[in-house]
Amino acid sequence: MSPGRELGLIIKSPVAASSIKVVNYLKSQKFESLFLNLPRSLDELVAEYVMGMEYEDFVEEVRKRKLLPEPVESWLKEYEYLLRSLREEGIEVCTFCYKDEKAFELETKVAIEAALLVLRDSITGKVSVDRWLKILTSQVNMIDIVRREADYILDESFNYNKNICIASFEGKELKKYLEQEMDTWVKYIGLPYHFTPLEVLKREMCLGKVSEDKVKQFVREHIKFITEMVIPKGLENAISEWTKKTLYWHPSISNKEKEAF
Repeated sequence: MSPGRELGLIIKSPVAASSIKVVNYLKSQKFESLFLNLPRSLDELVAEYVMGMEYEDFVEEVRKRKLLPEPVESWLKEYEYLLRSLREEGIEVCTFCYKDEKAFELETKVAIEAALLVLRDSITGKVSVDRWLKILTSQVNMIDIVRREADYILDESFNYNKNICIASFEGKELKKYLEQEMDTWVKYIGLPYHFTPLEVLKREMCLGKVSEDKVKQFVREHIKFITEMVIPKGLENAISEWTKKTLYWHPSISNKEKEAF
């Protein structure tokens, strides 16, 4: 373990609102490098953007270079506030995009195929169990990908003593590798958060074999979540409402705080 080096893992919920809290937290910290959970192909362009590019020009450049699928704005939405703040508020730091390219390609493919399956199954009224298992199984074993991401972070952070890495909830797996080489700490932001039905199913599959009935149950809940919440209300509002509904007992979700959450 390298003495003097440390990395803080900020594990955030996957909604844009969490980015506001992340930025506020970053302002209170002293750090030299910032690792973003964005595809590694964006690394050079993000560095250029932070040096003085307008956000709208950055988005167009991403589109021009075909670094993200369309609509580009949707793939960047979760990070838009953070990226804008890095430049507009003068947060001086070296940025790195660490998300493995193969992992992102797989994530994109699964998202598209899942959307098509939601449409198909909502029309037929039947759950395509085999098809769902096929696309979700491809994301279950991610150990090699996590290891590659950890190695990249360790290599790029070598010359910095104070590092911060922004991650999704899979960040706890990153920590297992990173803490072997450097001091690490974890900060959760954007809680409470309840996993969506499809996210719950993925985690159940990671723990072992899932019955056909379980798959049908979670997929039906996912289709209902998409058709009754996401489509009419948008993803941000849908996730917020879903969390309030499923974690109604949580002390932070009270009548007084519902609007602020």
